[in-house]
Amino acid sequence: MAEQVNYYEVLGVPREASQEEIRNAYRRLAKDRHPDRMGGSTEEFSLLQEAHAVLSDPNRRRTHDEALDLAHAADQLSGLDFGSLEDELAARRQERESSGPPLGERLRGRFSRKEKPSRGREDVRRRGRYEIRDARWYEPHQFDPEPVNWRTGAISFVGAFVAFIAAGQIGLWALGAVDAGPLAFVQPLAPFLPALYGLVGLVAAYFAYRAAGYAGLALVFVAVLVVGGQGQPEGLLQFGTVGIILLLVAIWLGNRRERAAR
Repeated sequence: MAEQVNYYEVLGVPREASQEEIRNAYRRLAKDRHPDRMGGSTEEFSLLQEAHAVLSDPNRRRTHDEALDLAHAADQLSGLDFGSLEDELAARRQERESSGPPLGERLRGRFSRKEKPSRGREDVRRRGRYEIRDARWYEPHQFDPEPVNWRTGAISFVGAFVAFIAAGQIGLWALGAVDAGPLAFVQPLAPFLPALYGLVGLVAAYFAYRAAGYAGLALVFVAVLVVGGQGQPEGLLQFGTVGIILLLVAIWLGNRRERAAR
């Protein structure tokens, strides 16, 4: 032990010894180790007296017992080999890592609901040196069309022109301005013609904007102006233009929402 005298060992009694046992042990040893006797020792006799004085007092005995316990704990800790303990822990950690995740974690990963992947690099394409994100169909403000050229311009204008011609013809048949013949079944559409014209304008503007940007929208407006500029059928110019405006509003709202999110 660490510099701590055990008075029980000095007297040769156990820690649970009674006061009578301590007193009898002291008297027997004191006779043998008294300095006046042959083979006696002053140092040993003084130690016997000190041990008897401490163990005979309940308070001093309790303090001595606590000191013995602390000294024993210190001896136990000093005997530990922390280096080997760290090596053992490292070996166990390496063994767990080499054997993969534990069974519980593997089961959770197998049966837990998979999260939807966030928008990352899978929706990014390159244009020359630049990376461009491909927007979803309901995000027109994210569209990044190529610069308009003769091909995209022609497709935007001709496509919109044909769409407005078809919508206008349906309008003429529905209103009875032109004999529908076998297509007379379209006449019940007369109350819904404004919605039809607006939808055609919106769809034409959508695809033209994807192909040629704002220049495509301008070409769609030219197409509706050419087809409906004479006032026939009634409402085509006005509601076709409303469809174009609706797309512009959607683009503006999307840009505003993204600026607010930043």
